[in-house]
Amino acid sequence: MINEYFVKPVYNPEVQGYNLVNTAVYGILLLVISFFVVYPQLDKRGIKFNYKFALALMPYILLGTALRAINAFELLGDLVKKTMNPFELGYWTYTPGVWFLVFAVVVIGLLLAKWLEKNKKIDFYKAIAGWGILAAIIPAFIVFSNFKSFDHFGINVIAILAITGFVVLIANNIAKIKILRDKMNIFALAGQAIDGFTAYYAISYLGFGEQHVLSSMILYNTPLIFIFVKIILILLILHYVEKEIMDENLKGFIKIFLIILGFATGGASLLKIGLA
Repeated sequence: MINEYFVKPVYNPEVQGYNLVNTAVYGILLLVISFFVVYPQLDKRGIKFNYKFALALMPYILLGTALRAINAFELLGDLVKKTMNPFELGYWTYTPGVWFLVFAVVVIGLLLAKWLEKNKKIDFYKAIAGWGILAAIIPAFIVFSNFKSFDHFGINVIAILAITGFVVLIANNIAKIKILRDKMNIFALAGQAIDGFTAYYAISYLGFGEQHVLSSMILYNTPLIFIFVKIILILLILHYVEKEIMDENLKGFIKIFLIILGFATGGASLLKIGLA
């Protein structure tokens, strides 16, 4: 069972990367580690999960998405082939290895930023972002230097900005939905807009397939609906968070969790569209 559902999807290019079993296990592990390990540890150390923190994490998301794109398009040849061997580079460019790597880089960034803040009086958030930029710059350069479809990439960027702006406009001025007056909430919405539109566009116009099992159930026959599903779902979640979560730092952490989910999956698809 382990070989069938977890090992083969990593090393065998002919096997779909995600299935119901490993998706469920990865999802549960992500939630448990995030909310029962990461959040308590960072919260008691005084880390504030706010808009500045969310912005500072963007380079790390770029790192992860760039590594996934490098793997998907074999931009470094056999160096990034699918493998279960953590001593080979390919392991760290494919799920779950790529996210173990990014997590480790973030932890180093947090420790370094805390030290610089305490001893060198350097702004905590700028230090986190700076370390992330250093980590992401080479993988990002490899990806962008191999871009072939700037037109498709540009269409997606414009569409994502338009969708996000339209939803915010409707929510704030017509529906009077207060949750989209918060920058973190808009950020979370943008992440889901990226994920939803890039999946729709890649499948409908570029012949891509959806790797994630749950998403593929929606995208298979009606990919356009996926955009609406993502937007409605994120608005419902944000409404619940704003109404039911009283702890402001936990509220911020949940929003950052949602931002990462959207930008990590959607960002990888956006880069792959540029490489197609």
